Amino acid sequence: MRCTGTLAMATALILAAAGCGGTAGGGEESGPIKIGLSTPLSGAAASLGENERRGVELAIEQVNDGAGLFGGRKLRLAAEDNACNPTEGASSLTKLITKQRVSAVIGALCSGVTLSAMPLAKRHRVPFIVSTSTSPDITTASGKGGNEFTFRINPSDATLANALATYLASAGKIRRLAILAEDSTYGRTGAKALSEALKQRGLGVTGIDYVPQGTADFSTQISKYRNNGTQGVALYVSGADHLGFLRQAAGAGLRLPMTGRVEFEGQNLQILKKEQFAGSSSVYPYSSLINTPQNAKFTQAYQSRHKTPPTYESFEGYNAVMVIADAVRRAKSSDPVDIQKALVNLNMPSLTGGTVKFDDHNQAHDKAFILQLKKGDITIESDVTT
Repeated sequence: MRCTGTLAMATALILAAAGCGGTAGGGEESGPIKIGLSTPLSGAAASLGENERRGVELAIEQVNDGAGLFGGRKLRLAAEDNACNPTEGASSLTKLITKQRVSAVIGALCSGVTLSAMPLAKRHRVPFIVSTSTSPDITTASGKGGNEFTFRINPSDATLANALATYLASAGKIRRLAILAEDSTYGRTGAKALSEALKQRGLGVTGIDYVPQGTADFSTQISKYRNNGTQGVALYVSGADHLGFLRQAAGAGLRLPMTGRVEFEGQNLQILKKEQFAGSSSVYPYSSLINTPQNAKFTQAYQSRHKTPPTYESFEGYNAVMVIADAVRRAKSSDPVDIQKALVNLNMPSLTGGTVKFDDHNQAHDKAFILQLKKGDITIESDVTT
């Protein structure tokens, strides 16, 4: 997914890291194989990062309790907080690669952080599994785009926006939408992609509002949506800001369906079940309601441990570990370059019923789902291969 701040300081850190010649990456011949996780564990997106870490930890436990990898070797997690900040993200990746000596890294949840960290993965020749960041620029730069060590397993904003716009146009109930987006890479690329997709299908956009991360007061936007002919609000805000907007919209009595990248999870879902938001929809790469035996098993294991269903971030964290484990088994090696070569030829079933297989830009094309709230219940309206 998701958010970012300025990239200027991150660029300086990347250049400094590239200039120092420390030995990086894993590749030890015995002992645990370390996997790195760079995710926000503080700041506005901390809840999303914690959910991702929970999915990663469950997958590692299952791999270690099962057949393992090769030669009896197990996985071990090394996690670093990136605070959804590009500078801290670059620093976290440097620590994981040069100090923790991980064999692969999962990250970085926020798109701006991922974009800042990608050059480091290439510089140190360590596979970087992008699990939730959605900026189209990640795909453009990966694989034959120049960064052969970055692999993305989740869809981009562009493919998700096209799927949602097609659904909204066919449903025919909402013809004019406002877009509320955080002022970040995630917010701006998501809003741009959806705006273009809507216009291509003859749907109107009443305006795009960009708000800083950590916005406390959405009253200006809520008042605007009451009075400018808006028939629905598409959200590209995450974490605490997503929940904050929904709480304020509910308290102000705004009666409009929500759409975009709406998070039908946790406290967000309890608010969205209110009658005033009837007909809300979302395009998402995951739902705990997906009806496959593999997802049922994953959901049961996750819910048994955490007393709550898995989220999108939990699923993608889990999925990323399984992708790495599959590559390690086939490579029979913990060396990062050997793992990278195995990832190129990945062909792994997904919990969603799709397949994780990379194209020449190292972009996987798993399924995404159109979710809708009907009488307070989430329904899966359709799925699309991204």
